[in-house]
Amino acid sequence: MLFLAAHRLERTPHSHALALYALRHPGSALGQEVARRTDGGVRLTAMDVESLRPLLRAHEEARRGHGEWQRDLGVQAERLESLTSDARQITRDLTSDMAALSDGPGTADTTDIAGLLAQLTTRITRTERELATLSGSIVALRERIDAASREQDVDPLTGVMSPTGARSLIAELPDLGHGYVLATCGLDDRDDIVERHGRTVADNVLRTFVATLREACQGADIIRWQDNLFLVLLRGRPLSQLTLMMEAARTAMLARTLRLRGTGEPIGAVTLSAGIATGQGVPMAEVLERAEAFRAIATAGQGNRVVSRA
Repeated sequence: MLFLAAHRLERTPHSHALALYALRHPGSALGQEVARRTDGGVRLTAMDVESLRPLLRAHEEARRGHGEWQRDLGVQAERLESLTSDARQITRDLTSDMAALSDGPGTADTTDIAGLLAQLTTRITRTERELATLSGSIVALRERIDAASREQDVDPLTGVMSPTGARSLIAELPDLGHGYVLATCGLDDRDDIVERHGRTVADNVLRTFVATLREACQGADIIRWQDNLFLVLLRGRPLSQLTLMMEAARTAMLARTLRLRGTGEPIGAVTLSAGIATGQGVPMAEVLERAEAFRAIATAGQGNRVVSRA
């Protein structure tokens, strides 16, 4: 309630759920996005609550899914323990029954042995069938968990890799014998767009920016590193190739005519700036630092530049 009052939000089911989940789970995608939008004391608006509904739904489904996975794992663990116990009992019963037949007067009757084997076959068949069913359930559960893990690998706003999704890729970079090229880039006037038109419009512009990167940088890996900071990674290629790609993206972004959906009013020119650095046998953090130094040069003044050398 204090959260809603501080942001002057109407107490609707959606705003209440948003506040509840964001405060209880600050490390979730929803919690992090709320923290980003309210950084510096900015208040959320009703438009923010509406635009955050997809993340809210995803968080609710993830929480429900997590509980379901825990219950399913518990049930399947109990079933597996029960089947293991059944298999052990079958072995004990077989050993006991065969010993009884051997210790009986005279030679064991063929009919008795046949009956014993028939019972054993029935029990084994039933156990195998239950194990096959359990195996299928475990495979299905693993696929659900894997799918949920993959969702965290993708930035929900833009659809490119998140830092989580890029971890294995980043870890391999120092071992690449042919080296790599890294560009850091972002919109020059992102904050101004937010101030003039609001967060939703700024997010739409960011999606357009990413679409422009995808078109111009085919074959490169794109990562949303932070809010307005994107990494473009090209492995085994020269610096000149990524420089040409980023110049193409810069030109294409400048040429776009972006308008407000409701009124059709032009937003104005939207530009990007980028810094590019190369690395071979070194961690990405080192190359990222150099690329960011170049991007700082590129954004000086009015921006709209790509810098790969000081």
